[in-house]
Amino acid sequence: MVGGVVRLGLVACSSPQAPRPLEYSVIAEHLNSDKGYTFEQYGAVYRAWKEPLYIVGLAWLLRATSHSRIAILLMQGACGVAVALAAAWLGWWVLGDRWAATITGLLVAVNPFLVYYDTQWIHPLSLDSLLFVATVGTILIAARQPQGVIQRSVWAGLIAGLALWQRSTLLIVGLFAWAAVLWKSPSARRPMCRGMAIWCVVTLLVIAPWLLRNARLFGRLIMTTDAAHIVWLGNNPWSNGTYSDQAGHRVIAFADATFQEQLSQASELGQYDLFLGATRRFIVDHPGRFFQLILRRVGSFAWFSPNAGVGYPLWQEALYRIAYVSLLLMGAGGALIFWRRADLVDRRTGWVLIASVVGVAAVHAVTAINVKHRVPLELLLSIFASGGLQWCLGKR
Repeated sequence: MVGGVVRLGLVACSSPQAPRPLEYSVIAEHLNSDKGYTFEQYGAVYRAWKEPLYIVGLAWLLRATSHSRIAILLMQGACGVAVALAAAWLGWWVLGDRWAATITGLLVAVNPFLVYYDTQWIHPLSLDSLLFVATVGTILIAARQPQGVIQRSVWAGLIAGLALWQRSTLLIVGLFAWAAVLWKSPSARRPMCRGMAIWCVVTLLVIAPWLLRNARLFGRLIMTTDAAHIVWLGNNPWSNGTYSDQAGHRVIAFADATFQEQLSQASELGQYDLFLGATRRFIVDHPGRFFQLILRRVGSFAWFSPNAGVGYPLWQEALYRIAYVSLLLMGAGGALIFWRRADLVDRRTGWVLIASVVGVAAVHAVTAINVKHRVPLELLLSIFASGGLQWCLGKR
């Protein structure tokens, strides 16, 4: 309810053009105009630019509601509220306290990034966050005890497979979460290994139709053809580890003329190979710079990137920085309180959550990073901050 009220308030104060379209809207419009699942980038027509779940849903919604702005806001707002409810459930699972779980839900309901993207842009950030919680939460359920781990892992794999239709990096998140389960379950490692294996098989079976579709188009297994572009944006001689410089200029604008000419003449798959080849050459020729960019992106994941705040009014940037630093301090303090009070089972749960966020950080340590990519970290901090607040207020 709080999340809905905050979103309604921001919508009321927003421009009549909000939510504003991004690339997802272009592909959705193409689907509805019989151009297919296509998007033009650097002169090439992409047929596997991004994963399709949100885009196909958006296309259906636009067609069914005659491009209703209100319908888009309701869909994205519903995802935002669902994230808050899912985080509250996860908070209850971790902390075992309804009061702390309620605080978790409230903190996530008013998360600045989720509220902003739900109301100002046509963007799947809340859906991505919901699927992150669902992927990690179902792994926690699957691994709660050795008995029945196989059956529960099947269900967890079905959820993770669905999540990959929207965000393929959640496969890495799941593998990191399972690695923490194996590490912290020495007496039940064999059944947990079987559970992880079943999870992997089911997850890949669910995403297989998308992979086979792309294999038919390109002759190789590819999740998204834009992936190589994202990796290159974060790893080239002009990169600061993000998508743009401090003034908001995209990195591609600084690339040499020969490379840009090659891109303009290449096909979708040709651009994919050009970006990957350029990235490999940069890593081989400048290993020190590559390592420096990794460290910078890891720092940006927990703190602020060089271009943080570009495109936002000063007051919005300041408000977010204050909110994040406060959450970071409360979350760190709450984590310390949690660890002091937790038993072995609770600590294993804590390690699984931490590992899942480390999985997200690992992905963005080697690709271009945007501050919004750390929303999973903010969800985790919200849980620990809630536990700390609950302890400080004496609520048991």
